[in-house]
Order: sequence, then structure tokens, then C-alpha cells
Amino acid sequence: MKKQLVIFFLLTCLIGKSFAQAKNNNVFSKIDAYLEETIDSLKIIGLNYAILVDNKIVHKNSFGLANAQLNVPMTIEKSFPVASISKLFSSVALYKLLSIHKRDVSETVEEFLPNRKDLPESWRKLTLKQLLSHTSGIPDQIDYQIYLAPESEKSVITAIKDKPFSSTPGTENKYNATGFLLIRAIIEKLANKEFESYMQSEYFDKFNLSSAKYGGFKKVILNRVTCYQNRNGNLEMFPLNYSPPMYAGAGLNVTIDDLIKWFQIVQKEKILTKEQLEEVWTPVKLNNGKDGYFGLGWEAYRLHGAYRMVGHGGAGISSFRHYWNEQTQQNVTVVLLTNGALNWRIRPNQINSQIATMMLEEE
Repeated sequence: MKKQLVIFFLLTCLIGKSFAQAKNNNVFSKIDAYLEETIDSLKIIGLNYAILVDNKIVHKNSFGLANAQLNVPMTIEKSFPVASISKLFSSVALYKLLSIHKRDVSETVEEFLPNRKDLPESWRKLTLKQLLSHTSGIPDQIDYQIYLAPESEKSVITAIKDKPFSSTPGTENKYNATGFLLIRAIIEKLANKEFESYMQSEYFDKFNLSSAKYGGFKKVILNRVTCYQNRNGNLEMFPLNYSPPMYAGAGLNVTIDDLIKWFQIVQKEKILTKEQLEEVWTPVKLNNGKDGYFGLGWEAYRLHGAYRMVGHGGAGISSFRHYWNEQTQQNVTVVLLTNGALNWRIRPNQINSQIATMMLEEE
């Protein structure tokens, strides 16, 4: 009798597993079909995507081309320039350094960089929280055609140090590149090491993220896709150019598997504790008491029905988002990396959200 019960239990588990697998395969087929239709409609050149549930990869796939001129197929092993998704790595590394040194995001730039007399007084009064949450109002180098491959940190500061703030600190969210120029300097000060070298030893080497490399489109990066953009109705190469002063904000190249591996490590609390992550992922409140659109370096939103979302976009062509329900603990992570499209009528963040919605509706 006992043997029969054991056999019955095992059969029940197997049947339950097969039903669950069939259900999963069904939703994954629907998502793949949705992406194929979207790729065709938007003329996306190539795309890699992955879905995680409870921090485990449940599905991933590749579509299209890694290089259009040479007709090179996209594969899951390809490296992508993830642009501003780089900020997620930097913010986690910075928060870890703060905890090690018992420092706080409410401290000012001057408290972190007391000897930097080249910085305007108005910049030195800004808090680290304001820089990370894009609420500082500091003059944005992009507004003055100083893009993400400047000659040096000094050249950026010299060019815009006398420019007016775009808003009073703390009053509004305005995406800002200059803030992450200063964040890089603060990371280097706390780490007592050059930024790229610190990230390589403490994160890329330590966690075996072998594909993770900083560098713009001119740098030779093994197995990296070629990126594209629409220019006057024609498809052109998209020169995503970055230089070391901006690497805390953009410039990382990485495969989807290594990007996922890093996030799994983050969620397993191997870098920050759950409480520290909650601080990083909580929307920073503006001076009027309303939630802003960023936590500490991460986009952060409170959605309907106790759902929350954190993540970041990359150059308008890629999207990394983690969604969870605070009440039910239901969660899904969607990583969507592309190398561009001819027509972004639907943005990558919207595609990402649609995939997450299809998954959550099936849960």
C-alpha cells in the first residue's frame, strides 16, 4: 500500500509538471510569435531576449542579424553595447562601497571629493542621492553637445561649469549625463582605484562575467553586434561612442547571459542585502513629496495593483526590467537587447512591458 502511494505521488508530480511545462511552452510560443511580428513590423535588425521567473531563466531566444552588411545571424552568445544599462552595475558597486565605508547618499559631492576645487560651488553642494536619481538639475553636458565620448573629465567641467542649472535640485527628474561623470569620480575615490580596473577586478573577474568590457564602437570587442539607426529614412550604423570619463553611465558591452548572471547574483544578495536593494530600488521623492521616476541609479516605478518595476533602458534600443508584486511576490524579469531598428514606433520598454504582461497573465 505504501509503495502504491509513493508511485501515485510521483505520477501526480510528473503529470503536474507536464501540465505546467505545456502551459509555459504555450506562453513562450505566444511571446516568440509576438516578437517575430514586432520585429517584422518595426524592422528590428537583431534581438536577443530572456525571461526570468523567481530569478531563474525560463526562456530565451535570438532573432535576426548581428551584422546586416555581412548577413551574420544573431546568436545568444553575441555581446551588446548596453549603453545606459551600465548605470545598474555602477549604482550597485557604488552602494556597496558606501556600505563598506559607512557613508551615505545624503552626503554631498564636497564631502566625498573635498579636494576638487575645480568643481563649481553649486555642484559641490549636490547630494549623491540627487545625482543618482537625476534630480540634481546640474547642467547636462548633452544639452551643450558634449556627448558621451569626451576627451577628458576636465574638458566637460571646463565647458559647462558656468552654465545654469536646468531646475532647482530635488524638484524634478531630468535625465542627466553629467551626474554620472561625478559618480564615477566618487566611485574612484571610495575604491582608491581607477573605475574600469575596479569594476573588472571586483565584479567582472570575481563573478566570471567574461564578456563584460567597457568601450565605444571604435574599440575592438570580441563577438560584439553592429548597431543601427534610422537616419532620414535609411538604415545607418549607430556609432555608440563612449570614453572612460562616462563609463559609470554608459559604455559597457556584455552578453545577455552575463547580464543575467550578474542580476541573479544581485538578487541572491551576494553584493547588497535585501534591505539595501530596497533602498536602491525605491523611487526617490521629489521636494513636493511625490515619487520621482528613479531610485538610486535605477528607473523605479510603483505600478497598479501592488506591482513595482525597476530597471533601465539602453540607447533607446534595449530594455532591462524587473517586475514584482509586493503582496503576492509574483515576479518576472525581462531582458531585451537589440542592435537597432528602422522604425521604433513601439519602443523597447513598451515591448518589454508587453512580454512581462503576457507572462504575468499566465502565472
